[in-house]
Amino acid sequence: MVTVPVRPDPHPVGDPPDAQAWGREPAADGPLLEHRFPGEAARLAAARRELGAWAAATGLDEETVEDLLLASYEAMVNAAEHAYTDGERPVDLSAVCTAGGCVLVTVRDEGRWRPIPADPGHRGRGLAMITNLGDHAEIERGPGGTTVSLWWRR
Repeated sequence: MVTVPVRPDPHPVGDPPDAQAWGREPAADGPLLEHRFPGEAARLAAARRELGAWAAATGLDEETVEDLLLASYEAMVNAAEHAYTDGERPVDLSAVCTAGGCVLVTVRDEGRWRPIPADPGHRGRGLAMITNLGDHAEIERGPGGTTVSLWWRR
């Protein structure tokens, strides 16, 4: 697993939390979003709209919702474009308010990443965007797929 420290804390309070402090345990009263969609770029707009409506209901400020949507959408696009070499398969999107007071968005695929082209052209900035728009990010790659987990404080 790759743990990615991201931008300086926009709401500093005491010492910065370690990775364990971010938490995955859902809050008892928070909204939950779970969506499985075909791993094709043309189908991502509906998932993004659904995530946007969910994020707005969590009480996040408008700028944070925009950051969440951009980072999450980029993770979905990466899964759709890079994970599968043998056709389109599902991508899972989940979002939850954690018991620790964060919003956690997870994007997971079941594929193996395609080789990076020798000349990526204008492409290749997705992971930098993903990891710099949230408060914390983790990327876990393995034989069963890739999971991108993104946290924002509420």
